Amino acid sequence: MCTGNVHIAIDSRRYYYAFTKNKFMKHITTLVWALALGFAVNAQTTAVTFQVDMSDETVSSDGVHVAGSFQGWDPAGTALADDDMDGVYAVTVNINDSLLAASLGSIEFKYINGNAWGADESAPDACAAPGSTNRTAQITEQQDTVLDVVCFGSCSACGVVTATFLVDMSQEEAINPVGVHMNGSFNGWASDNFLEMSDPDGDLVYSYTATLEGAQAGDTLEFKFLNGNTWGFDESFSGDCASQFGNRYIILDGTADQLYVISETGQAYCYATCTSCVAPTSVTLRVDMSAQAAISANGVSVAGSFQGWTPGADVLSDDDADLIYEIQLEIAPGDYEFKFVNGNDWGGNGDGNIDNENPPGECTSNGNRVLTVGADPVVLQYCYNQCTESCVADPDAAPITFRIDMSNETVSAEGVWLIGGITTPAWQAGAVQLSDDDGDSMYETTVEVSGSAFFQYKYANGDPFPGGEVDDSVSETGDFDAGGCGEPNPFGAFNRTHIRSGVAETLGNYCFSSCLTCSGDTVTTDSTDFVLELHAGIVLQAFPNPASGQINLQTDGDLTGLTAIRIYDMQGRLVFTDHRQMFAGQAVALATQLIPSGLYLLEVQSGVDRSVMRVTFH
Repeated sequence: MCTGNVHIAIDSRRYYYAFTKNKFMKHITTLVWALALGFAVNAQTTAVTFQVDMSDETVSSDGVHVAGSFQGWDPAGTALADDDMDGVYAVTVNINDSLLAASLGSIEFKYINGNAWGADESAPDACAAPGSTNRTAQITEQQDTVLDVVCFGSCSACGVVTATFLVDMSQEEAINPVGVHMNGSFNGWASDNFLEMSDPDGDLVYSYTATLEGAQAGDTLEFKFLNGNTWGFDESFSGDCASQFGNRYIILDGTADQLYVISETGQAYCYATCTSCVAPTSVTLRVDMSAQAAISANGVSVAGSFQGWTPGADVLSDDDADLIYEIQLEIAPGDYEFKFVNGNDWGGNGDGNIDNENPPGECTSNGNRVLTVGADPVVLQYCYNQCTESCVADPDAAPITFRIDMSNETVSAEGVWLIGGITTPAWQAGAVQLSDDDGDSMYETTVEVSGSAFFQYKYANGDPFPGGEVDDSVSETGDFDAGGCGEPNPFGAFNRTHIRSGVAETLGNYCFSSCLTCSGDTVTTDSTDFVLELHAGIVLQAFPNPASGQINLQTDGDLTGLTAIRIYDMQGRLVFTDHRQMFAGQAVALATQLIPSGLYLLEVQSGVDRSVMRVTFH
C-alpha cells in the first residue's frame, strides 16, 4: 500500500517476508488533505490528466485506478478509462489549487491495476519521490497539465529505456544564470546541445531524464555536469566515480529506468565530487543477542539501505563479552531501514549462518527496523528479533500444530507445505510438508518451535522450493493484513503472523489464502493457557506504545456492557485484568506501573467481540 509523503525503502531479499506500508501515516495524510479541502470549497482548480500504458499488463476486472495525495490515497476513488482501446488508460482530475499551494505544487501518486492496495505499482527510483515507491509530479496552479504516458511500473513509455541523473549544487557559491546542464556519450557529447537540468522544488538538487535509444544491459554511459551551458564550466573531479577519462559513468543494469545516485545512501552526488554534499553522522548500532540460542560462527552483522543491504559487509563486535554487539558507522543524514543478521548471509544461507531477524510489526516499516539520521550522533539498541532495547526471555520451546483447510482448492500433486521463519533453514529452503491422513481436506503438521515469541509463516499449494530454487507462485495470496491474521510483505503479498505462548498450541482451521474458515466463520487460535480470537469486531488502539506506567486504550465498535481488559505475558500468563464501561471513541487510562518491562498481549472483550494487540512496557 502506498502512503502520501511516506518514504519506503524495500529490502528485496527472498528469505524473509515482512512489510509495512504504513497505514497510520496514510490516514494522517488523508486527514490533512481532508482538512485542506474544507478550506477550499470555493477554490479554483487545476486540471491534471493522468495516463498509464497497460499494454504489458493483464488488466484487472476491477479496472485501472490512480490514487494519490490529491485525493486522500483512496485506491478505488479515481478510475481511468481506455475509450479508444489502445491500452492507454487516462483520467482528468480537477485538483484544488489550495492543495497545490499547501504542497508547493508537488503531488505524489500511484497507478493501480485494480481497486485495492496490493495491486499498486512500485515506481522505480528514477521517477519516485525520494525513498518511496510513489510517483511524483510538479503541478503549476491554474495551468492545466497532461502528464506523459508511462508504462505501468515504469518511468517511461513501454519498451523505452531511460536514465535519470541527479546532481547536488548546494555547495556551489552561485548557480550560473543560464542554468545547470549536462552532456554525455548518449548525447554524442554535442557542443551545441547541452542538456538543461531542472530543480522544480528548489532544493538545489538538479535532475535530467534521458531517453536511451537502443540501450542494452551492460552499456556504459559517460557524462559530466556543468554549472553553465558550455565547456569550461564543466566540473573537474577524481575518485572512484570517475572513469579513466575523468568523466562520470553509469553502467546500465538492464532495467527500463535507472537512477544515478550514490548507491549506499541513495543521495545525489555533490557537484565536482564523488561524495554527497552532506557530511556523514556517527551512528552506533547495538543488538542484544542474549536471548539467542547460538551466535553464528560468522559473527553478527547489520544490513540496510545505507549500505546496499549487504549482510556481512558490516560486522558488529562484542569486546566485553556481554552479548551486546555493536558497530559505529558514518552515515549521511536521511531515513533508512535495516536488519541485524545472525551470520553473514540472508535466511541462514551458507555454512555457520543462523538467520536474519524478523522483529514484530509495531517497531518496523516494511518488516525492517527504521533509522533516522540527522546532524547529531545516533545510538540505537534493540534486542535481536524484539522491539525492546533489552531482551525479554523467549517463551519455552513447544510444539505448534499448523492446520490449513484446502476444501476450496485443487491440491497440487506436490502436496501442501508450510514455510516461515520457524523452519530450519527459514522459509522456502526449510519447507515442511503437511498431510491429510483422514481425507477431510484439512492438512496439518506439528513443528517444535523455539526462539522468538513472534513469527511469520504461510502455506503453499505445491513445492515452494523445487530443485533448490524458490517458487513464490505456489504460496498463499490472501490479504492477511486486512483479515487480521497477518502483515504485508515487500512483494505486494502478505504473511500470516503468530505470537506463541510457550505451551502446545493448535493454530486455527484457516481456509487457504484466508483469515476465516472455508465456511466463512471466525478462526480461533487455541493454547493451553488462553484463547485468542482473531477477527474482532472491535478496533483497538493503545497509546503510547511502548508505554511506561500508564497506557491509554481507545476502541471503535459496538461495545455492550462491561468491557473486559486483560494483559498476558508471552508465556500466556495473565498479569493484569480489569473491567470498565467503555464507549466507542472514548479513551480510558490503565495504571500499568507494576507490570515488568517487556512485550505483552493486550486483550479487550465486549460480549462476543474481542480484539488483541501487542504492547510493550518499559
